[in-house]
Amino acid sequence: MDFSSGDVKAAVMRPAAPVGGGGAAVGPSALLRGWREFRRSAAPARFLCFEDGGWADVAGEAVGQLRRAFQDRRAMAEAACGGRAYLFDFLRMVRIDAATGEETALAWIDDRGACFFPAPGCGGRKRRRDDEPAEDEAESSSGVDERSGESRGAEDAAAKRMKASGAWGKSATATLEESDKYYQVVSKLFLSYGMASRGAAITAVRKVGQGARARAFQQQKQLLAAARGAAAGTPKFAWYGASAEDVAAVVERGFARTNAPRLGGRKHGDGLHLSPPQCPYTSAMLAKADGSGEAHIVLCRVLMGRPEVVQAGSSQSRPSSDAYDSAVDKLENPQWYVVWSKDMKTRVLPEYVVSFKCPKLQPVQGSSEATSKPKKPWPGRDMFPTLLAEIEELVPDKCDVLQEYYSNFKMGQIKKDQFIRFLRSYIGDKVLTTVATKLRRC
Repeated sequence: MDFSSGDVKAAVMRPAAPVGGGGAAVGPSALLRGWREFRRSAAPARFLCFEDGGWADVAGEAVGQLRRAFQDRRAMAEAACGGRAYLFDFLRMVRIDAATGEETALAWIDDRGACFFPAPGCGGRKRRRDDEPAEDEAESSSGVDERSGESRGAEDAAAKRMKASGAWGKSATATLEESDKYYQVVSKLFLSYGMASRGAAITAVRKVGQGARARAFQQQKQLLAAARGAAAGTPKFAWYGASAEDVAAVVERGFARTNAPRLGGRKHGDGLHLSPPQCPYTSAMLAKADGSGEAHIVLCRVLMGRPEVVQAGSSQSRPSSDAYDSAVDKLENPQWYVVWSKDMKTRVLPEYVVSFKCPKLQPVQGSSEATSKPKKPWPGRDMFPTLLAEIEELVPDKCDVLQEYYSNFKMGQIKKDQFIRFLRSYIGDKVLTTVATKLRRC
C-alpha cells in the first residue's frame, strides 16, 4: 500500500452523458445532456475507443473524417478503421460495428484540452446491441447506485439499525485481526501523526467491501490516465470523519452528501472534505463519539486530478473552470482535500473503517455555522448548495442541469428570483416543498 501524498498531474475532465448499454433506449434527459456536451465541445484533436482493457487512439483517415463531421455538428458519422466500417455516435459516445452491431465506448479530447468520456461504469464494456445488461451492471450504469426511489430518511434509518445492532453491514465490511498486515499498516498510519500522543486507542479496523464502486473508481483512474498520463490516475489516501450513522451509510451506499456544513466558516467550498494521510486528527474532529466514547474514521482513496485553492468560507460548489478538478486549502502541504459533489461517488473510494477512542478529541461543533446561517435554513441565504444536495438525492437525473443553472446564478448571469422560478418549474413545487420542510426541521 502506497500512502504517498504527492500531487498528480493535471487532468481536465468534462461530464458526459451515460452510454446506453446494450442498445437500450436512452432517456430524453441523457440525450439532452449528451447534446449539451456535444455542442460545448470544441473540435476534437483526438478520438479514443475502449479496446482490450484500455483507451486507444483512433488512427488514420478516420480522424479527419470524424473531425469534419463534428465541426459540421453532425451527431453521427461513418468511418472505416482497420478495414472495418463503423458508425460513430457522438451523442451516446459509442462506436458501432456496421457488420455486427457491437458497441464500443467512444471518447475525445478537444483542441482546448477538455476531455469528454462516457460516464463511469459505461466506458469499459463491449456489447452487442441486442445484449441485455447484467443486473449489477444495470444498477451501476453511471458508476453509482441510483435507486432514487429510496429516500435519505430510509438510508439514515438503515444506518441507525446497523449501528444499533453493531453489524456495520456484515456483507459490507470485514473486521481485521490485529495480526493482519493491513490492520498493522492502517493502524500505524492512524496513530503515527499525533493521534497516539492524544491518547487515541484503536478498537477495530474493518475492511470495506467494494463491488460496483471500485469498478467506477477504476474507470475514473483510466479516464484521467488516458487524458493526461499515468500519473494523473494515481490516487491519494485520505481520511473522512463523521458520525457512526454517516460512516455506516458511506460503507453501505457510498458518499451521498458533503460534510461542508459541519465546518461552517472553515469550509473550503461546498464539497466533500477529506484530510491527507498525515493529518488524521483534522478529520477525526468531524467524528462523533457514541455513549461509550467510540468514534469512527474512514481511510479512503481519492482521485484529485488538478486541484485549485479555495479560500475558507467559500460557497463554491464546482470547479471554477475546465482547468481544475478538485480543491485544496493550500497547494503546499494542504490540510484539506475537497472533492465536489458531482465526483464524490466515483472519485472517492472508502477502503477501511478505523474505530477508536480518544479522550482528548475535540470534535467540531455543528453550531460553528450559527453566526452565518439561520436556525431554520431557507435557500434565500446561501443555502442553495444544501438545498440542491437534498434535491439531487430525490431526482438525481436532474443534477447536471441544476448545477449548471446554479453556477450561472453564482456568477451573476441570472438573478436570485429567476433561479428560484427555474427551480419551481424544473423540480416542481411538491419536491421543493418536501426538501424545504426537511431543512426547516434540521
